[in-house]
Amino acid sequence: MRMINFIKKIELHKQKEKDLKINSENNENGFEYSAKNQDLIKEIKIICNELDKTNMWFQMENDSDLIDACIHQREVLNARYRYLMNKIKFDKIS
Repeated sequence: MRMINFIKKIELHKQKEKDLKINSENNENGFEYSAKNQDLIKEIKIICNELDKTNMWFQMENDSDLIDACIHQREVLNARYRYLMNKIKFDKIS
């Protein structure tokens, strides 16, 4: 049963990745971002997706060493996310 739920979650993430590609090409506001800003926004979306995957991995893991690896990976992704958000605030991207 857990394996079926895991497979369903993976399929949902694959669909989200496809949606991210479509949304990054077509901005909802019709506003054109510069190439640099588009790269930042795309990277933030990727980081958020990776955080979701890491949290899913954490919830399903049983081995204590791999749980530590999940926690470490989550901290790495959170640090990268904070860095990118600060960069966006500094550059005043909306």
